[in-house]
Amino acid sequence: MSFLTPLFLLGLAALAVPILIHLTQRERKSVVEFPSLMFLRKIPYESVQRRRIRDWLLLALRLAAIALIVTAFARPFLRGSDLAAAPGGARDIVVLLDRSYSMGYGEAWARAQSAAADALSSTTPADRISVVLFADTAEVALRSTPDRSRAIAEIDAATPGPGSTKYGPALKLAGSLLAESLLPRKEVILVSDFQRGGWQPDDTLRMPGGTTVTTAVVDGGQAASLALTPVALLRTREQGQPERVAVTAGVLNRTATAANDVPINLEIDGRIVQDLKISVAPSASASISFSPLTITAPNTRAVVRLGTAGGAAVDGLTRDNTFNFVLTPSAPVPVMAVSAGSADATLYLSRALAIGEAPHFNASMQSPEALAGDALNRARVIFLNDIAIGDAVATRLVTFVEGGGGLLMALGQRASWPSSRAAWLPASIGPTVDRTRGAAARLSGMDYGHAIFEPFRAPRSGDFSTARFYSYRGLTAAKDASVLARFDTGEPALVERTMGRGRVIVYASTLDLNWNDLALKPMFLPFVHQLGRHLSGFKEQPAWLTIGQVLDVDAAEVAAGATSGSAARAAAGRAILTPGGQRRDLAIPAATAGGTTPAAALELTEQGFYEIRSAGREAGPTIVAASNVNITESNLDRMDPNELVASVTGNGPAGSTSGQDVLPDEAQELAQRVWWYLLFAGILLLIAETVIAHRYSRVRT
Repeated sequence: MSFLTPLFLLGLAALAVPILIHLTQRERKSVVEFPSLMFLRKIPYESVQRRRIRDWLLLALRLAAIALIVTAFARPFLRGSDLAAAPGGARDIVVLLDRSYSMGYGEAWARAQSAAADALSSTTPADRISVVLFADTAEVALRSTPDRSRAIAEIDAATPGPGSTKYGPALKLAGSLLAESLLPRKEVILVSDFQRGGWQPDDTLRMPGGTTVTTAVVDGGQAASLALTPVALLRTREQGQPERVAVTAGVLNRTATAANDVPINLEIDGRIVQDLKISVAPSASASISFSPLTITAPNTRAVVRLGTAGGAAVDGLTRDNTFNFVLTPSAPVPVMAVSAGSADATLYLSRALAIGEAPHFNASMQSPEALAGDALNRARVIFLNDIAIGDAVATRLVTFVEGGGGLLMALGQRASWPSSRAAWLPASIGPTVDRTRGAAARLSGMDYGHAIFEPFRAPRSGDFSTARFYSYRGLTAAKDASVLARFDTGEPALVERTMGRGRVIVYASTLDLNWNDLALKPMFLPFVHQLGRHLSGFKEQPAWLTIGQVLDVDAAEVAAGATSGSAARAAAGRAILTPGGQRRDLAIPAATAGGTTPAAALELTEQGFYEIRSAGREAGPTIVAASNVNITESNLDRMDPNELVASVTGNGPAGSTSGQDVLPDEAQELAQRVWWYLLFAGILLLIAETVIAHRYSRVRT
């Protein structure tokens, strides 16, 4: 018997404690009631009885429990025992099992499970086995166990998922597991169909020295392989008519056999609306168009499916025979434009917003009195053209912006902002600068990397320097604000700051022709559109996403026509219904140091439709996101496994053994785990001692 930490044996000195307790005699005295002790003399009591041990069983239990617990902490093991010995040294084995959806092709998965079990048939009790399941990510299903039956049970319980093959994360995880191993031999068993698209050479990816990498290549057999490509959507809208959508689907034939008259259908909200047939030549592709549909309801779930009406499979790989997407009528962004002048003051702005595309803008022209009403709550973006703002309205605008709205303040002669809220604006408002005499001011120094000016980056895409500014308000930008454009004098012309979940921009001049002629220039129209897109946070949402991508929930709400108030919805939480039917809450992002809150995001991990609803009173639009498998995974072209092995082992020998017949002390102790049994036995003895001591005390009383 040897000990890994023998210094803990000093704790055996604690065996003297129970002996001292048992040698301490507890005298029992008879209590005699007496009226008063004031006339009695105090005489010291001296015991002449010899101290002796009476409860030998209790003493033995206590001594044995302490001895077992102390010995357990000393980590005993049997050096050179049959349990710890193995020819050539014990192995630490990591089984990497590919569970990407291509492994569901034909008989590939059953053969992969069988190959993984066969690779473990030669393991000994001294070997340690870890099982890692991987696709585009890797997870440890079982860590470092000598029980081969448990490892095989984990392999048998696994099933192919919707992910695509990525060997890098799995090999990195295997390397980290083996780097912690104390065993002399290390081995990786990689079971996969070895798709070429799953491997990207990485010079930094190396297995620990001496690691053996063994590959098991599985083949699904000879079966047809068809795959649906992403659909193409053609939207058309006639005057006064609802929007119509034409769906075009594509089919890839991955084999050298022609596929003739394959059924393909289009489902809308679970009902088949069109059923066609398509033929695809060997190793080629074909497309087919369905009749245009009128979509009036948001979040219409659409599916293109290969197969019969009953859903029968047409090939050996079924996951890529379904393509999910969402059809939603284009929702305009609600915009509120406020001006104190006549209708001509907002003429150019209203016309620019009326012809906006991607997104459409639903613009309403309001007077300043509307800022005190409910119209503000129905807007996503507010344009203020030369408006004097009081304290009450400023408070409402602050709440509007921090709740996710966008605000543009165009400054004219009448424009003002209350001093109590001056620090909230991205720039302090100064006096009017008159440029009516002499040369007019020009715009320069635009930040073309910003979303507002990015479309004007290319040559001949719009020259803002041609616009003339006859008057403007002096601005002093705050330290944390961004100056997006300046006048030729260097003074800020457009200043932006993010507040909460929204944005506020201060524009040093007006949106009409009173102080400048920008509205007459050709770049005014796209400039207003970019302002509306940016301030609303609009991002055109795709009709479908791929597993592994992230859905921006806030942007999806804006695209669905949500007004401000996303902060309140996020604080109340959002409930998610996954394609598998599970309900869970979307995590609420924490605010950053600057007071801003990052957008809520949802990572897609299943194939099908996700549904996101607001959980609080501030109800937002329901979001439905379609998730599909990665089409590249259906390409079954195989790579040479030796290419991967040579890359991760440094082009050296496949592996080496230490030549040891006996494990190091640490590995032997880890393999035997004697301390666990000693500790468990000590705890049992303490429990038995407690029960017996309780019974002794009851008998003596």
